[in-house]
Amino acid sequence: MLTRKTTYGIRALIGMARAGDRSLSVAEIAEREGIPPKFLAGILSDLRQRGIVRGQRGPIGGYQLAVAPELLTIAEVVETLGGPLFPFACLGREPHGERCRECPGAASCPARQALSGACAAAYRALGALALSDILNQLPADAPANSQAFEPGSEGLGRGH
Repeated sequence: MLTRKTTYGIRALIGMARAGDRSLSVAEIAEREGIPPKFLAGILSDLRQRGIVRGQRGPIGGYQLAVAPELLTIAEVVETLGGPLFPFACLGREPHGERCRECPGAASCPARQALSGACAAAYRALGALALSDILNQLPADAPANSQAFEPGSEGLGRGH
């Protein structure tokens, strides 16, 4: 599902991609991208658990991408931070996924008929969009929360 957490996560990942091999602290990312630091720390923890970013503690620690921006799709980020785009079992990415308890069956479910095409199209679009594609569309000095990019606790690193 598309959430504020997902939007903030994309913005944080863009900031890390711009930094290259340099680690960024939660405070640095939060300040540049206008993300509440405690919320960002939780987002980065989720991304670290999925192997998308890596973190290092200490005075020169921080976060950096663990995946090349060309290989990281926005679909992966959305699913990591917000779960499936359409939170219905029958619209999951598995072709013969579970059914809702009250489902009359895939062939006769009007909700599935109405939404399955949109769901498939959304996954195709987000699966084809890499983090590097977004990075390449932004001006080099603009934070990811600028007008150019509008898709619609304790942390690691310095300052904590």
